Amino acid sequence: MKKFFPLALSIALGIGSASAQTGYWQQSLRYQMDLDLDHNQHRLEGKMRLEYTNNSPDALDEIFMHLYWNAFQPGSMMSNMANIPTQFKDKAIGTKIEELKPHEEGEHIVRVVKHNGREVAFDVQQTILHARLNEPIAPGSTHVFELEYTTRIPIVIERAGRNNKEGVDYSFTQWYPKMCVYDRDGWHPDLYVAREFYGDFGRFEVNITADAGFVLGGTGLLQNPAEIGHGYSDTPVKHKKKSRITWRFAADNVHDFAWTADRDYRHQRFTLPSGTEIHYFYLPDAKSTMMYENERFRADIAAYFAFMNERFGPYLWPQFSVIQGGEGAMEYPMATLMESHGDNYLGTFSVVAHEGSHMWFYGMLATDEQRYHWMDEGFTSFAEDEVMNVLSGDNKPNAHEGYLGTFAKRAAKAAWREPASTPANYFDGKFPYQMAAYMMGSLYLVQLRGIVGDEAFWRIMRRYHAEWSFKHPRPEDFVRIAERESGMVLDWYHDQWINTTKYPDVGIDSVWSDNVALTYLRLERRGSMAMPVDVRVTYESGASMTYTIPLLEQQGHKTDPLLVLAGPWNFTQKTFTLTIETPLKGIRSIEVDPGHWTADVNRDDNVWPKPAVSN
Repeated sequence: MKKFFPLALSIALGIGSASAQTGYWQQSLRYQMDLDLDHNQHRLEGKMRLEYTNNSPDALDEIFMHLYWNAFQPGSMMSNMANIPTQFKDKAIGTKIEELKPHEEGEHIVRVVKHNGREVAFDVQQTILHARLNEPIAPGSTHVFELEYTTRIPIVIERAGRNNKEGVDYSFTQWYPKMCVYDRDGWHPDLYVAREFYGDFGRFEVNITADAGFVLGGTGLLQNPAEIGHGYSDTPVKHKKKSRITWRFAADNVHDFAWTADRDYRHQRFTLPSGTEIHYFYLPDAKSTMMYENERFRADIAAYFAFMNERFGPYLWPQFSVIQGGEGAMEYPMATLMESHGDNYLGTFSVVAHEGSHMWFYGMLATDEQRYHWMDEGFTSFAEDEVMNVLSGDNKPNAHEGYLGTFAKRAAKAAWREPASTPANYFDGKFPYQMAAYMMGSLYLVQLRGIVGDEAFWRIMRRYHAEWSFKHPRPEDFVRIAERESGMVLDWYHDQWINTTKYPDVGIDSVWSDNVALTYLRLERRGSMAMPVDVRVTYESGASMTYTIPLLEQQGHKTDPLLVLAGPWNFTQKTFTLTIETPLKGIRSIEVDPGHWTADVNRDDNVWPKPAVSN
């Protein structure tokens, strides 16, 4: 995100100020890790020191930690989840975990857990370590945990591991024992089944010793570039054959740390006008260079960040890295890992735009992805569509027709559809989860924009960033900001779209005239969800007028001076009649929701007169 803040000070300020969040708190963490990569045995030896500050009002007598790579073993819950007996099995994982050979499996082998210098007993169940403490962590106090562990590095199946299909040696994501979040709802020891993540902000100091031939990239700033070279320093550094070097990374105000290692990486970097330093790591094959050595790449990265900074708020870290690695594509603070062998430049760059937008919606605005996945993937997808609409040169009035069409055709009335409020781990299959997280979350913002208008909408997004960066916002926090900036009541919208499977559908029932001076338009709510609606009337002269019909529950309406206010429409009424002060003979056409800002499932009845059907 943009500038590097002073270490522990920035964390303390983020918690203590809390601006408009009365009573808000979050825990503070400082990880210090020393790691040794054994590429011959595919093992990572680790020692970790964790300073944990309890900013909650509760004394904590236990801790939980994630051991994500325990999922890469036959019989794991991740493998079970991928093969649940529904029509939506996770084909990306399928039976791959069950087919792993012992030397291909992943595992965190924790040998020692110390609490304030004394060992504590612990147990491990699947991907969660649980320890009872020697003494409670009192409110306001800082305790120290020390761990010694060995990590067996699995074959890449889901996001992490070794030897990805494009040839990258190592992708270290969710690779260390990670403290679970304790927040207002207590502990969150969410088991890993290939869904989402939730972590507390803190400082990471990560020292990695590896063969000198490896090039490393990831979260954080390299603290010793003059010793390392490998593209981090302007002066080349020569390393002796078979020597080993220690990379020293540091990152502040992040809730995760990811890194990769490969012997063949090309590493390039440049600085944006805003001061953000861009790094990118890729393999020197034809498909990768098509992306990263394209003459457009640097310009598009610059245009991307300029757009995001203006519309959604400034990037607040000093560095961002695009790294070839992992499986598919996945975001991490200050970095994304992605497969880079796309079919075309813009298609592959759209992945950069998606994962980059996660720096806002996941990175800085760190919602609990398990419970509010739609605020993460959905808001990110919305941003991706907005920026790619500009970078592609399409410049469509509405950049979101793809999801609008998919919702109408596949999701609105589908029996398998689940509310977006369903926790990520508990969807009945991967596809219903993706539809809720990506599509429903994106359309949440699309429709909100239609309800409040463009000016208020972009104020909402910037205020959301200003008030909640480096914190853990919840849906109610976003809704309250939207209400303050729009001057409307909006919980009715949130409740219907997120907590139910209702859908909007407003159509034209009839049009008639008194044949003197007035025309009457009867609208009918044919869907289960009440929504405000715009109606554009085009006259025979070619001029037009757009009416906005709010719901009574809004207690307000958008204030575009080009709109004519009508209504309100009560949600208990199935129909609404609009009076148009022009005789019917003077009207060329009428269209409901002309901007397509509502996820209307049937647009065939939105236009009068109906278009002629060709044979």
